[in-house]
Amino acid sequence: MPDAIILAGGGSEPGLDPGLANKAFIPLAGRPLVAHVAAALRSARGIGRIAAVGPVQALRAALPAGITLVDDAGGIMDNVLHALRELGTAAPALVAASDIPLLTARAVEDFLSDCENNSADFHYAIVPQDVMERIYPGARKTFIRVADGTFTGGSVMLVNPAVAEQVRTFVDRVVGARKKPWLLAQLFGWSVVMKFASGRLTIAEMQEKVTEILGITARPVISPHPEVALDVDVGKPENLEIIRRALDARVS
Repeated sequence: MPDAIILAGGGSEPGLDPGLANKAFIPLAGRPLVAHVAAALRSARGIGRIAAVGPVQALRAALPAGITLVDDAGGIMDNVLHALRELGTAAPALVAASDIPLLTARAVEDFLSDCENNSADFHYAIVPQDVMERIYPGARKTFIRVADGTFTGGSVMLVNPAVAEQVRTFVDRVVGARKKPWLLAQLFGWSVVMKFASGRLTIAEMQEKVTEILGITARPVISPHPEVALDVDVGKPENLEIIRRALDARVS
């Protein structure tokens, strides 16, 4: 039974209420974003303990008792590693961002079920463009076209603790280079970047390249639940309004 980690670290950003530690604490439908994510994880079958990483005082005020609170350690993988150490788990752990408040127990359960019979070191959710646009029309997301289809990245993954330290630097470099092709080329090679740019790169080729570079297996999980990818972005008020309406409809 995997434990779960909620990433609620990071500082404030332009457009955010200065009284909030970060966007994880934006209130929607009567509670902060991070509390909605925690509620989905607590309701999901197959989830063990839950840890939340971020400003501990704010998390304590936002979350119910029983959740392990972990101080923000810096970058994404730094926080994952810090939470894994606090939980003391050697089993794969589910990691979820704190800004996907529409996350449901069903979406979590289906993701874990898809991961169950595969031994990859990393599983990460992706959502087809047509699914996102059909269920949440008007949502603004960045979509990536590959030979297998057009997808947006989700904010849920399953991580093997044994390789988390090994990939920390690489993940940080990919996040920093995601909008800079010349830096991506340094990581993956120009041939991969050019195939990606033209939409000819396949998911299998991407998996093979990651294995070649890092010696681990990473597997995308195509999710039919756009809630794993529809995040609150302060700079995209359309998404915030769509999420607000959906949450209000749930509690009405």
